[in-house]
Amino acid sequence: MITELESIQHHLKREYEKDLKVDCLGYTYHVECLEHCLPYAFGQCTNSHISNCDQCNKISKWFHQLMQIMPNDLERIINNRNKLQYYWSHQARKTYLNAQFNANLLSIDEEGAIIVVDYKMKILPKSAREAKSDFYGKSGWTLHSMLVYTKHNNDLEIQAFDHWSSDTAQDAWFTASCFEVVFNTLEKKPKWIKILSDNGAHYHCSELMAMIANWKIWYGVDVHSWTFLEAGEAKTTIDSHHAQVYN
Repeated sequence: MITELESIQHHLKREYEKDLKVDCLGYTYHVECLEHCLPYAFGQCTNSHISNCDQCNKISKWFHQLMQIMPNDLERIINNRNKLQYYWSHQARKTYLNAQFNANLLSIDEEGAIIVVDYKMKILPKSAREAKSDFYGKSGWTLHSMLVYTKHNNDLEIQAFDHWSSDTAQDAWFTASCFEVVFNTLEKKPKWIKILSDNGAHYHCSELMAMIANWKIWYGVDVHSWTFLEAGEAKTTIDSHHAQVYN
């Protein structure tokens, strides 16, 4: 059973997402295999599914065998099976959202820009052999980064903007201030932008949305869309940028 479990783990981590069909423009397509049909996972597919994935079916078979071997632990086995279902869903969403990022990049023209924004978790000064109480009692600082993708002579250009604050609060006002600095710093201001971020309260809130409604008047920038990604999904180059800054 250990060998079968390792095979299932490899399939879910490495192979499963390769069978999900999302084109370069971010559109999903019907697949006859039920486990690999993203429109069905999103509740939008009305077509029939006439095939099954042998590797995905191994998951149900493995848990069924485990129930027979450990009949006294049925509740714990079922709970773990449900948790695995959440991870399965996570892999499907991650593949779809990563495709949306690439689709947005393809939509850039000479007048627009794609902006990826993210907060780094509160960064704490570190010292050797410190007690846990000392670690949690320290005050830190906030890092907010913005990657601005533009196109010039058919070449994709990327500019990085890092904003530091000794105040660890991550709110709409600091976020809006970061955008204002970038708009006033860019040598060539884009006429339209598309934004990608996580769905944290510092982005997904009424205060920031109210300010965005005035960006066309204040900065001459039209916001075409704002895509909210789930935490831990759709990793982009901003994560690599944070790793380089932190190191």
